[in-house]
Amino acid sequence: MIETATLTWFSGNYGSIMQAFALQRTVMELGYGNHIINYVPNKWEKLAFFCKSSARFVTLKAKIENRKIESKFLNREEIDFKNKKFEEFYKKSLALTEMIPTQKQMQSLNGQYRIFLCGSDQIWNPNYFKKCNFLDFVSDSNQKIAYAPSVGTTQLAENEKSQMKPYLNRFDKISVREESSKSLIESVVDKPVQVVCDPVFLLPREKWIEDMQLKSPEEKYILCYFLGDNPEYQKTVEKLRDILNIKVKVIPTNTFGYTLGFETQKTVGPKDWLSLLYGAEFVLTDSFHATAFSIIFNKSFYVLKRFSDTSPKSQNSRIYHLLNMTGLEDRIWQNTTNVSYIENDTWKTVDEKMRTERETSTLWLKNALEDK
Repeated sequence: MIETATLTWFSGNYGSIMQAFALQRTVMELGYGNHIINYVPNKWEKLAFFCKSSARFVTLKAKIENRKIESKFLNREEIDFKNKKFEEFYKKSLALTEMIPTQKQMQSLNGQYRIFLCGSDQIWNPNYFKKCNFLDFVSDSNQKIAYAPSVGTTQLAENEKSQMKPYLNRFDKISVREESSKSLIESVVDKPVQVVCDPVFLLPREKWIEDMQLKSPEEKYILCYFLGDNPEYQKTVEKLRDILNIKVKVIPTNTFGYTLGFETQKTVGPKDWLSLLYGAEFVLTDSFHATAFSIIFNKSFYVLKRFSDTSPKSQNSRIYHLLNMTGLEDRIWQNTTNVSYIENDTWKTVDEKMRTERETSTLWLKNALEDK
């Protein structure tokens, strides 16, 4: 069996974990061995990245926010319980390499694996640039494949293009997750770039239900999962609650989530996150992957904009692409009183579109892996 290794984001964030799981499962089902590179940077690597990153203040703010949440809203037992759920998922559901504390040490993997993949998620976002996310450590003799990385923005500065170009030129096959990313990468490198679906769509609904042992709940609820903290979100939640007349559950990711005034789900692990999405009557979110799983599970939803469309740091294009691909453009919340469920006939059309996307993307990945 040919062994492959994947460099991607897989820890801490629910969506990142699930896309890593889905890509690994798909590669294995295609007949290859696979390990996710367990890159856990040491303090010096973290410091170096922090100093170079254009998003360092956003990163610092997030760390401070997490500490604030842990000290104010969670006790030690709850923190440990939640962390244990994540660790159990990594151990039981993901095949990882030994822990690698520096990018330089990744070079030793060249003797163990013949094919290296990177993706998905926003690993090519210039605000979080790392050479290893472009497989810089992989030798020329080993195959390099990009599966569905996202640039995360709709524009690249000239210095960002110059930074990426030498690494992109070394890839054997390149695919990306959005049309906007395709245009940007094609402006940097003279190589074919294919648009493929996010890895979570590579697994059909039935496999997610079976693998994660998902069950329907006895109660109806609106599930809220917000990464942003726009005060307008609360008005939207209250409006939907009053119209549907059902309870609200919140998976909090920040102080804002804890202070919305609804039932908070404090110790949500990766499987819990999927279970809450699967069981929801309706979903309100500003998250790409929560939107993706709402589509997979055929859950009526609305997407709230986390970014202004005019902001240079806007990541809205990711969700716009997903909604355009599925024909669900009307699920962007427009502050309306006409709340609607997504009808069964619409879901049948969506499911057929996503089946085609899954088959096309899986075939691209299969051919890329076989193209020695």
